[in-house]
Amino acid sequence: MTSYEFEKAAKNAVIKVLNENINISELDLVWFAHELGYKKCTIWGQPMGDRYAEVTYNRDKDEMYVDIYKKISNTKIQRKEFDIEAW
Repeated sequence: MTSYEFEKAAKNAVIKVLNENINISELDLVWFAHELGYKKCTIWGQPMGDRYAEVTYNRDKDEMYVDIYKKISNTKIQRKEFDIEAW
């Protein structure tokens, strides 16, 4: 499965899992990685509101897994507040 095919399949899987009237063109691929036979991405679109999807494809088993998450918070931390010291 190419990266493009995975993106299409992942978006369609999210639409199927959400079981809502969402068009594939309304979803965006936010993040993508391919490592050791797995393809993984996060997907979000305006119709999803405060939810986002994480989709994983397992090449060895030819299976796709869809996790739906809800955004709990988005907190800004200024650079001067970063704690970068080792414990």
